[in-house]
Amino acid sequence: MMTRLPFAFLLCWVIQTAQAQCSIDLPNDTVTLYHGYDPLACTTLVPDVDGATPTQLVWSNGSTATSLYVCDTLSTWYQVSLTDDTLCTAMDSVYVNVVDVRCGNNLNKVAICHVPPGNPANAHTICISENAVPAHLAHGCHLGTCYLAPDTSASSELVMEVSPNPVSDQAWLTIASDTDQRVRVRVLDAMGRQLLLLSEATISANTPMTLLLDDRGIPNDLSLVWVEVRGERERIAQAVVLER
Repeated sequence: MMTRLPFAFLLCWVIQTAQAQCSIDLPNDTVTLYHGYDPLACTTLVPDVDGATPTQLVWSNGSTATSLYVCDTLSTWYQVSLTDDTLCTAMDSVYVNVVDVRCGNNLNKVAICHVPPGNPANAHTICISENAVPAHLAHGCHLGTCYLAPDTSASSELVMEVSPNPVSDQAWLTIASDTDQRVRVRVLDAMGRQLLLLSEATISANTPMTLLLDDRGIPNDLSLVWVEVRGERERIAQAVVLER
């Protein structure tokens, strides 16, 4: 025998269901970490949550914590989904952009773009101890290698800089784009054969991505390689001379 629910109850249930709302928001679309400089190598992702109690969060790495502490060494996306007591669901995501600023023979120093006071055109990359970093940042220098900003007057969307070149043991690759796009960065020999896959990631507009090129991953008999950056609509490449 079917039980008939009072019309007033059904109407109330429909109204409450229609009004059920929830949301989740990660305050930043992109968060930048600096691998190799401990004070800025980690961050805590804390979403703003609005929904009926209790709420449940699930992160893309399987965590169900209300916040996520990350210390990644490679750039990646994180997603977080919310389900509340009314079964309302919502989701948001954040791109964690990791800049590798390690330098030195033992990778125990920090790469800084040094901007001389009053002479910004002479900016250049230096390798210093971690203790010296705060003083440089306070004077307008920035973490990572110096980079060339994309020229919006040119047709190319991608810009790449290799520093230093020639390379004696390691170099920094700095890649920038004037649009959001996914890029693949490879090291090739003169025949176009892949030697190293350095990255496959999404690069944000006007947010440079810095990668470390270590010649220990390249065969000893090679004195010249090509670094290729392939975007969604174009490909750029640059020759790199190896001094061994």
